[in-house]
Amino acid sequence: MATTVTIGDLEVTAVVDHTPPPRDVGMIFADVPAEAWGPHRDYALDANGMWQTQYCSFVIRPASGGGPIVLVDTGMGPGPHEPGNAPGRLLEELAALGVAPGQVDFVVTTHPHGDHVGWNVTHTDGGAPRATFSAATYVLARADWDHWTQPEIMANVPAIGRSVQPLEGLGVLRLVEGEESIVAGVTTLPAHGHTPGHQCVLIESGGQTGVIVGDLFHNSAQVTEQEWCPTFDWNQDLSRASRREVIARAASEGWTVMACHLEIGRNIGRIVESGGRHTWTPLP
Repeated sequence: MATTVTIGDLEVTAVVDHTPPPRDVGMIFADVPAEAWGPHRDYALDANGMWQTQYCSFVIRPASGGGPIVLVDTGMGPGPHEPGNAPGRLLEELAALGVAPGQVDFVVTTHPHGDHVGWNVTHTDGGAPRATFSAATYVLARADWDHWTQPEIMANVPAIGRSVQPLEGLGVLRLVEGEESIVAGVTTLPAHGHTPGHQCVLIESGGQTGVIVGDLFHNSAQVTEQEWCPTFDWNQDLSRASRREVIARAASEGWTVMACHLEIGRNIGRIVESGGRHTWTPLP
């Protein structure tokens, strides 16, 4: 299950690690009245009015072949996951693209929530971690590292101790601040708020621009309703400000936008502005 778009000389492919069960949208957007979803129901919710997400990762590589491979986020991990004790599919999806774990040069983490770092490391039978992408440098925002690895926080967030903190001891971690180049045409773009160091990934090639937005928005309705925040946001004021800024740039500059939590087939699109109102338009 994959969708590909070309940005200049770079190819970006969205793959799905896992599809969780639909959830009550009122539990995710607790401050949004049920009736406010009315104008968005047909495209932003499923047929039963539930929120359906997917855990997506993105592969960036030269469209002509060869050159470095960048993986953005690593999904929920091996599993098993609900429903039905399903395994995580990231490695299988990469194999279908002809990408072996050892061929990935960089793993960029938009933020270290569990559904974005699950395949970072693989634990041996004895419990020792090893980097799943053995040749890769793992890129994480320093602000997220400093926040999530505080002992009192890490103790309550198992994904950090399991999938993030081991990267330091393995010698594969690169902490970044601000906008930093990863490879030619691929740059981190800070968009704080969802987490302290949440970052997007900007892709610029051949006069075209794309952006992988991480969790800047979880639902396409938020492109229009930019003040809406899910319960997952660490700082809602910062999250709103980042969402407004990136959405405005994407619309005015004609960026191709790739979202981690919209369903495959609808998670790559453009943002259109008309009369001060922004809307999400998936690419065909």
